[in-house]
Amino acid sequence: MTPEDAEDKTEPNLFRSTLQSAKSTVTTCGDNVYSGYGSPLDAIANPLANGGWVCKEADTWIAEMKDQCTGITEAFDDAVTAIQTRIGTEPDKVPENDWRGNSWPRQWRVQNMY
Repeated sequence: MTPEDAEDKTEPNLFRSTLQSAKSTVTTCGDNVYSGYGSPLDAIANPLANGGWVCKEADTWIAEMKDQCTGITEAFDDAVTAIQTRIGTEPDKVPENDWRGNSWPRQWRVQNMY
């Protein structure tokens, strides 16, 4: 057996690391959207409904906006589930020169998240 045979020919899976970072970001964003409110719309709708805008159109507008906001919690939950599912399919290490290894563009997260 030569030293080359015993050499570890794997790399860390940086794509998996990016997925883990994305999961953390989505979880934090979801928590921030709902922080202190039952719905992201409550911060706008509650003051309007409590006399901030008094007319029939206000009631209709608030009801329509609440309908449009349903599903936001589920969207964050679904995103976290999808990311976690993909993380579960990714190994910690990949073969040397694999696209998910050292070739993975680590700056991608920074460029595309903001």
